[in-house]
Amino acid sequence: MKNRKTSSDGFIYCYGNLYSLLFYWGLVTFRVHTQSDGGAASSPMSVLYAVCVRVFAVFGYLGSVLFKLKDEQMATAMLGHLTPVVKMIIMWECLSCTITYVEYCISLDAKRRRHVKLLTNMQGFDLDISVEFPSVRWHYQRQRFKYWYGTVIVTICFFSFSLSLIFDIARCTCGIASTLLMAGSYTLLTSSLGLVGFVHIGIMDFVRLRLRLIQKLLQHEYADSNPLGPQETVHRKIAKLFEFSKRCSHLLSELNGVFGFAAAAGFFYEFTLMTCFVYVVCQKVLASEAWDMEYTFMLLHVTLHTYKLVITSTYGYLLQREKRNCLHLLGLYAQYFPQQLLVRRQVEDFQHWRMHNRQAALIGRSMPLNVSTIFMVYNGMANYVIILVQLLFQQQQIKERQRAMGSDVEIVGPMGPTTHMD
Repeated sequence: MKNRKTSSDGFIYCYGNLYSLLFYWGLVTFRVHTQSDGGAASSPMSVLYAVCVRVFAVFGYLGSVLFKLKDEQMATAMLGHLTPVVKMIIMWECLSCTITYVEYCISLDAKRRRHVKLLTNMQGFDLDISVEFPSVRWHYQRQRFKYWYGTVIVTICFFSFSLSLIFDIARCTCGIASTLLMAGSYTLLTSSLGLVGFVHIGIMDFVRLRLRLIQKLLQHEYADSNPLGPQETVHRKIAKLFEFSKRCSHLLSELNGVFGFAAAAGFFYEFTLMTCFVYVVCQKVLASEAWDMEYTFMLLHVTLHTYKLVITSTYGYLLQREKRNCLHLLGLYAQYFPQQLLVRRQVEDFQHWRMHNRQAALIGRSMPLNVSTIFMVYNGMANYVIILVQLLFQQQQIKERQRAMGSDVEIVGPMGPTTHMD
């Protein structure tokens, strides 16, 4: 990044486009600006726009689905070739993605003030570090490439897979308008759910990189400390690093408060979607039927949600690891200055604070977000899929027995009228 760009501008450079997408998708009611332009703020027009987008997404999707179900020809083309279980799964996906989108909107609206405060603190964090440590050079290009371009690529995948899935499921050239409305609104719903997840990942990575920066600055101060020379500057800078580490913990706490419920709702939606779609694909494979393109798009959807689940859990683990390493390195302060009584007291106070501030990236209010979350989700998904496949095998065995029982009886002639003997 060029030196004339301030740290606040760098934050907008990295995250401004992501929050613009959140606003255009109707998920938040505020726009993000630099601190000199007022920071993150909402207006009556921005609130009205967000409400209109939400109404279009929810009622457009549900309305188009109901319209197709009421028309006999379109309903037969869309659902007539499916088994009752697959029909139920398709209907559940219609409801679950809509409910999750509404949950996201309600959660982010309820935490709007806390969300704006979080963004303000993030904007001021880099500026304060630059003031205390002028030697720090911010490489915002890497972060922008990772956050913005990566999110755009994944969003395009969500768009293309969702549109293709809806157009393939519709299976009807009639009702083009309702098909377009259903495809557009469903794409908006599913891409919104993924977008919130990637913004959550981006902010977790923000805190993680600042914790790593604190470690590097602390190692530099430890290495340059001279026991025989003046140490006032070193102690002042290390005291600032203690303060910055506490601010990172506070950012993490605010992050959990803003995105914790949304992350839990998103994980539950992904768990149900992957369970249902994997079962549908297993049913198709076991039935030895011709492969349809809609099942390919289902697998692509599962791949996207798998990627989001793995990346979110991995960044939660990396954030916790960087925080643990940073706090451990701060706890070694007294070892580098063993004869400083004030230093030992400062470390003791810090360890006491650490015992009462054990923040970690969370799902909901209490579930840690780390690599074990991946195992938890896929273990539950595998258990449900195995149970459903066993029920499918039992259903096939019952059908085969019914066919076998029917073949044991043979009618050799026409049956006469029923008679009654005395």
